[in-house]
Amino acid sequence: MHGHGLHPAYRFYPVAIAALLAAGSIWLEHLTRAPEPAAAAAENQTPDFVADKVRISGFSHDGALRYTLDSPRLTHLPHNGVTVAEQPRLQLFTQTRRMRIDADRGEVAPGGERVDLYGNVEARHEGEPDSAMHFSSDRLAVWPDAQRAASSAPVRLVRGNARAEANGIEADNLFGNMKLAGKVRMIFPRRQRNP
Repeated sequence: MHGHGLHPAYRFYPVAIAALLAAGSIWLEHLTRAPEPAAAAAENQTPDFVADKVRISGFSHDGALRYTLDSPRLTHLPHNGVTVAEQPRLQLFTQTRRMRIDADRGEVAPGGERVDLYGNVEARHEGEPDSAMHFSSDRLAVWPDAQRAASSAPVRLVRGNARAEANGIEADNLFGNMKLAGKVRMIFPRRQRNP
């Protein structure tokens, strides 16, 4: 019964055609697929501008200087609108006082409303010896217009001869009202008695 069976090669053609169609559809799917996550992430991290030796100034409604932000390099990332500042120096001003805050790195939120400072954050409020203040932490969020700040990282505060350590800080007024959070340890020197 030679007529009932097909030649073995005829049985192979439908399988070969199906395999070619599958390979073609996989190739088309690969061409039209979105970029790989790593490639997309790298593309999103590409800055749209970089500026060297920059000073940004903010003014109050009456035209008085409110703050300055200096950085040797600012890099703007368009995917999230954040501007990264290398070695930022943020200075806050009132009519009679100035506070300087330095850090290793900073991130300015879109619109400049908030500045997040990271790494070796050091703040100094200059004034009379008893009122001069030094603050240090690993990170600090600052709202320059409102002159507010907060950190959930350990902080060290020195004011005059008094010292304090805490697990965080909130300041409604960086020149006055500061609230230490978490485990707080304070050291006040003994007052010298007059003979």
